Amino acid sequence: MNKKQMETFLNSIVETFSGKDFTIDDIKDMDTFMKPKKNKKVKDPKAPKRGLTAWIIFTNEQRQKFKAENPDKSTTELTTLMSQEWRNMTDGDKKKYIDLSEVDKQRYLKEKEDYESNSDTSDTEAPKKKIKDPEAPKKNQNSWMHFSKVMRAKHPDVKHTAAALKVMWADLEDKSEFEDMAKADKERYVKEKKEYMENQ
Repeated sequence: MNKKQMETFLNSIVETFSGKDFTIDDIKDMDTFMKPKKNKKVKDPKAPKRGLTAWIIFTNEQRQKFKAENPDKSTTELTTLMSQEWRNMTDGDKKKYIDLSEVDKQRYLKEKEDYESNSDTSDTEAPKKKIKDPEAPKKNQNSWMHFSKVMRAKHPDVKHTAAALKVMWADLEDKSEFEDMAKADKERYVKEKKEYMENQ
């Protein structure tokens, strides 16, 4: 979240919850809440390296030669020169690198098979997504969400964007109707959740 997004987010909190009690769940329910990014899967350092393409094998072999012939060129410029050379080569000239690529591909497939048969897959499997119980009580909504729902229901032919609704909400002097709705909804949720947990 950059500085501008943070300012927008904090302003939204002030507008939405000014003078009222709220929980972290209320903030998470807001449209402007930035959901945390999922962590990338950590790559096993013991996993076999993928097979190299014919082009990569060619550049690995030719890089030093091109660098010696063009000492003033940057890495990007050298890559461009090698790319031009590769495009101008005949299929016969490329065959050596294509064959080496095929050998490396077979090496990778064999190593991958050995790796997967010897590794404990239970450690690398992604955790299963928690299945939501359809019988669980529906989470309560805050006053802003009730306001948005009411506005959209009153004017189904008008497409109310979150931004437009936020302006309307900020301009609304008497929010008591929606605050009462949110309070009743929270009481409903607490009661239903208690009953639900007792029956588990």
